[in-house]
Amino acid sequence: MIVKDHFLTGERFEIKKVSDGVLTTLPKINAKDLRSYYDSKNYHSHKSSKSLLSMFYDVSSRFMVWRKVKLTSRFSKNKKSILDFGCGRGGFLMSAKKAGFEVCGVDVITAAHKELEAKNIKVYNKLESLSSPVNTITFWHSLEHINDVNQTLMLCRKLLKDKGILIVAVPNHDSFDAKHYKSFWAAYDVPRHRFHFNKKGVLKTVQKHGFKHLLTKPMWLDSVYVSILSEKYKGTKMFFLFGFFVGVFSNLLAFFSKEYSSNIFIFEKTS
Repeated sequence: MIVKDHFLTGERFEIKKVSDGVLTTLPKINAKDLRSYYDSKNYHSHKSSKSLLSMFYDVSSRFMVWRKVKLTSRFSKNKKSILDFGCGRGGFLMSAKKAGFEVCGVDVITAAHKELEAKNIKVYNKLESLSSPVNTITFWHSLEHINDVNQTLMLCRKLLKDKGILIVAVPNHDSFDAKHYKSFWAAYDVPRHRFHFNKKGVLKTVQKHGFKHLLTKPMWLDSVYVSILSEKYKGTKMFFLFGFFVGVFSNLLAFFSKEYSSNIFIFEKTS
């Protein structure tokens, strides 16, 4: 499938199957060159305007941060140190810190590093810079951005303490909204998303690196936001209304098929 970078450049990229449940974006782009595709003040915050879409993103993000911290607390229990990979401006980390966690982040986009460090949150440019192991590592829609997923997961295993928790949230290319929008599906987000997973693809990819699957939870709001953005990419005049209904319908279908637009996967490091 040929997919356009609707968000920034308008360039076209190929999405190709590499294994059962896993797709990749071609051509391959090294990490240094890939940074230019994040070169937009809208990418991390989505708050540069007062549009209805931006306000919806803001409200849903606040709710999701609350839910993420609650879910992390449930599985981390007394394991109080968290590393968030792809932490961005640190909304999750700041909320987790308020909840009593020791937190740090990793993000290659350095624009928000000073902002977070001013709030006593340590941010690294890469996983290898972490000096001591942690109890929990989270990938909130960031694993799909990595060129070498397998190497990253191997490193995560080394950095996690015994029975440490790995949390991975990614879009699902087998969801109704993905199949409905096809090349306009906003969650393909090429070329920033280097890999694209369905549920089986995530489980196979992570479990082979010494992790046990504990639970999968749907991300209900993702289908709505992604569908609205997909309609906007299509040029639909009433994109918010049409996208809202497609997103809700996708969730209704997923109630039976279990193929939600995005999912959170909880894993535990095995002995």
